[in-house]
Amino acid sequence: AYIQNVSMVCSVLTLTVMSIERFVAIIYPLQARSFCTMKHAKFVTIFIWIGSFVIASPTAFVRKLKEVGNSQRKAHWCVKQFMSHEFEIAYEVYMFFILFAIPLGVMLVTYIRISIEIWDVVSKRAVLRSGSEYNYSSSQSQSNGAMARESSFVTQSSTKSKSVPNACSEDAKTRKQVILMLMVIVLLFAICWGPILLNNLLVAAKVISDLHEGFLKPMRMAFHLMSYANSCVNPIVYGIMSKNFQDSLKSVLKCCNSRQTYRTYVYSTDTTRASILKSSNSEDKDNGCIEMN
Repeated sequence: AYIQNVSMVCSVLTLTVMSIERFVAIIYPLQARSFCTMKHAKFVTIFIWIGSFVIASPTAFVRKLKEVGNSQRKAHWCVKQFMSHEFEIAYEVYMFFILFAIPLGVMLVTYIRISIEIWDVVSKRAVLRSGSEYNYSSSQSQSNGAMARESSFVTQSSTKSKSVPNACSEDAKTRKQVILMLMVIVLLFAICWGPILLNNLLVAAKVISDLHEGFLKPMRMAFHLMSYANSCVNPIVYGIMSKNFQDSLKSVLKCCNSRQTYRTYVYSTDTTRASILKSSNSEDKDNGCIEMN
């Protein structure tokens, strides 16, 4: 039971740390270059596992083996045994906040802030594109005195102007996709982890019987499966909704050598903002579009 809780805490801590890493990479891109490195990733991984063993340590003191059955057939169940009812409530409240309330709060704050930043930056890029197109048209029309050059400019400007709405539309689509993905991640976390932890709180408060008679028994089993399912559904969400995740997965499946894999990791970390906002074409550099700060 202790190792089981360690894995649960480790899973939740990993999701929480990932949200913080995304927050730093997008809101503070310059600091992320020195912070989001392979060395720090290894350190954070070790910290998560050590923290998981420490945070789950109360479980080792409340779980006991209980012998059930008769002389002909015996079995042992790993059950919770508390010194007092108050200690039971304190334990379940502790697990509720550690595994659900605090991580959910962190993910809500970071992902909402990320969504606001994405919305703001993409909106500014759309304005910059419009302004750059206007300046381009004005300067060209003033310098082109001859009819031949004027005709050539009209053709260039017409071609260029068509790309601006397409780029803005692509940015808007990407923005909605990323924000939707972040919302789905938080929603899935709440749906998968909330029921079982709330159920444990109700049992500690004697609102629900700890024996879970009738339909409560399969319901509790379903709640347990839902908590484990959260680790399974997240990769599916990323695979369906994240273009950067799809590209990274393709790179891994192509059996890149270790050096190429390391380069891909560093590039992915340094360009988290760029991959999320998905620059539509190289014209942004020529038009003076600022990099996301």
